[in-house]
Amino acid sequence: MEIVDTAGPKATPEGRARNAEIYQTAAELMVEKGFGGTSIGDIAQAVGMTKAGLYHHITSKQDMLYKIMTYGMDEVEAVVVEPTRDIDDPEERLRKIIRLHVRGLITHGPAISVLMWEVNHLEATERTKINNRKKAYHKYLQSGLEELDAEGRLQKQDTGITTQHIMSTLRGIARWYSSGFPINVDEVAEETVNFVFRAILK
Repeated sequence: MEIVDTAGPKATPEGRARNAEIYQTAAELMVEKGFGGTSIGDIAQAVGMTKAGLYHHITSKQDMLYKIMTYGMDEVEAVVVEPTRDIDDPEERLRKIIRLHVRGLITHGPAISVLMWEVNHLEATERTKINNRKKAYHKYLQSGLEELDAEGRLQKQDTGITTQHIMSTLRGIARWYSSGFPINVDEVAEETVNFVFRAILK
């Protein structure tokens, strides 16, 4: 199984799908065993490669973590941000953001969402890049709350804190949801949207 540079000009749909499979598998292993308890050998075995083959595409375990996080942020931007940018009504936009985020994190691998918060294991430069992308996404959420507040539709609250509460709710889903959960993805998404908006709207 080969890791293909999805950011390169020669990336193919097959290559991107292969990368997604590898990142999801490696993330699940890191969540299960902990970052410190996961070796390159563990990752190689889990993704069906030799250690030498894996080292041909990554330089270290930290590099694999960075690639997983980069993939996760790329998915958030493609699956959540881009489809909602042109929605004018802030409530409609925020509802769709939450709905798409829930569906995306379950579809593309809850383990990746859980692992996204292990940035302390990255080198300083890479940690800054991931944190800046996360901050941009938080700001995108917060801007919708600020628009609602300006229109007098939001309960009295700090929009920055509310943004953190929403993100904590989404991270929580990644931790407890599994394929065997008796409620399907769409139901979880709708219940989450309703839960959030009952708490924030007047």
